[in-house]
Amino acid sequence: MNLMAESLTLPFIVGGWLWCLLGLIWAFKTAPWHKVNGDKGAQHVVLGATLLVFLLWQLSASLGDGLTFHFLMMTLLTLMFGAQFALMAMALALLGVTLESGLGMLSFGLNALLMGFVPVMITMAMLRFSKAYLELNFFVFVFFNAFFAGSVSVVVSLGLGAWVMWITEAYSLAVLKQSFIPLIPLMSMPEGFLNGFLIAGLLIFKPEWVSSFNGRVFSN
Repeated sequence: MNLMAESLTLPFIVGGWLWCLLGLIWAFKTAPWHKVNGDKGAQHVVLGATLLVFLLWQLSASLGDGLTFHFLMMTLLTLMFGAQFALMAMALALLGVTLESGLGMLSFGLNALLMGFVPVMITMAMLRFSKAYLELNFFVFVFFNAFFAGSVSVVVSLGLGAWVMWITEAYSLAVLKQSFIPLIPLMSMPEGFLNGFLIAGLLIFKPEWVSSFNGRVFSN
């Protein structure tokens, strides 16, 4: 879901950019830079994951009338790198998509909030919940923190996107009910499966790439 600049009203443009900038400033100031400083391997992993998200966001399915769906993959980035690096990687990927697809830079802030900040915060909230109340093991991490978090994130993100398109009158409620809203729940399974599948593979073959999981316990 990529919102076009011309479909947004001024309050959404200004509000989107304001919250986006505040969030990115927070991410930049609080990011654990020591994890990547001087470590070219770690830097390549972050850039590679950013490129993956950029490519997946380019491969969107169009439903006509400008309505599109694509994978978010923010749960994957959050579990691999933490919230701060996930947000910065998202911003780089979204910048490339915005320039490549002609979405208009005015829409960048709101798109970043809906497709980046919302799923990252949901993933982090569910990660904290699992640390406090659930058994800490491989299967809980894959199915709850990756699969379920990815599913919930995409439903909330697309639901908010539908609300924005309705409020800004980019599309009528009738069009959204017919062409967009019924498909939102259908995106939860593939989004959850892809996040869960990739996290499971990483935990088996490259567990050091998943910073939020360390053996049987979560890292701080």
